Amino acid sequence: MTDADWRTDAGLPRFPRLVPHSFARLIDEADGAARLALARQIEPSPEEDVFALEETSDPLGEGRYLVTPYLVHQYPNRVLALVTGKCLGHCRYCFRKSFTARSRSFLSEAEQDAIVAYLANTPAVREILVSGGDPLTVPPDSLFAFLEKLRAVRSDLLIRLCTRGPVFAPEKFTPEFVHRLAALQPLWVIPHINHPAELGAAQRDCITALRTAGIPQQSQTVLLRGVNDSPELLAELFHELVCLGVKPGYLFQCDLAPGTASFRVPPDEGMHIWLRLRDMLSGLSLPQYAVDLPGGGGKFPLSVPALSDRVLPNSTDVSLRIQGNDGKVYRYPLTNV
Repeated sequence: MTDADWRTDAGLPRFPRLVPHSFARLIDEADGAARLALARQIEPSPEEDVFALEETSDPLGEGRYLVTPYLVHQYPNRVLALVTGKCLGHCRYCFRKSFTARSRSFLSEAEQDAIVAYLANTPAVREILVSGGDPLTVPPDSLFAFLEKLRAVRSDLLIRLCTRGPVFAPEKFTPEFVHRLAALQPLWVIPHINHPAELGAAQRDCITALRTAGIPQQSQTVLLRGVNDSPELLAELFHELVCLGVKPGYLFQCDLAPGTASFRVPPDEGMHIWLRLRDMLSGLSLPQYAVDLPGGGGKFPLSVPALSDRVLPNSTDVSLRIQGNDGKVYRYPLTNV
């Protein structure tokens, strides 16, 4: 799929609307700015028809690191398994639109076996991220059969289940489901949570059930214009997560996916927000502010002062030039035009 395939003038439909029932209920229960913030994440907008030159269908450059058709090995000690193209809901800022749009239901047995074989033959890999799409769209028996194959590779292989499920579909975390997850430890659940209003009663019960079962959780949050670009709001979210037993992991700069310019907060503004958060929160509640360097440069921690000498000045255009861990220089625009 090419970048042009994502432009509506190519004759293809816009990224489909998909609003999960539990999230629609949260929108109905919210009011004022919170209601607008939740709806903005999930409801299509004409702003998605505006494309910036830097946007691409593979903004993280994951295609550079494929070792099987659905396994990404970018970092030495961990791999990413894209187990499905389906999602519980379609976030309008999604950086994997090109993958999610395929609506692929689940890996075939042969594709699963290729991933397992790679893990067995690559002992340097200590962790696997199970993502997609959203793994919680996979029928439980099929998902657990795959997770059990992963566990059989090595008892100390850390499994990370990356999902929007605790927010979009907390009802899927039944007592039986949680019990089966707990049996696969070491396993972490990595929920994607962007706003305090996403923590409704059902969502809190889901997170509490995971914590009670002894399953650790670390959240990911995307910094989004018009959703959570306020240090006060983010401080509330991260404090509430810690109180629920979820460690805030990352606050991500929004990626350069097609039609997402209206969501992106300029990095200098994002840094100002993070510095405010650093004053407002303890180290326990403070996530790392990071950007995935466009084109495959990997995660770069914008919030680590010790690395500030690797943010290179650029007088020729309005952008950050950042030297990644691979020694290459990557560019992230400071504006959305």
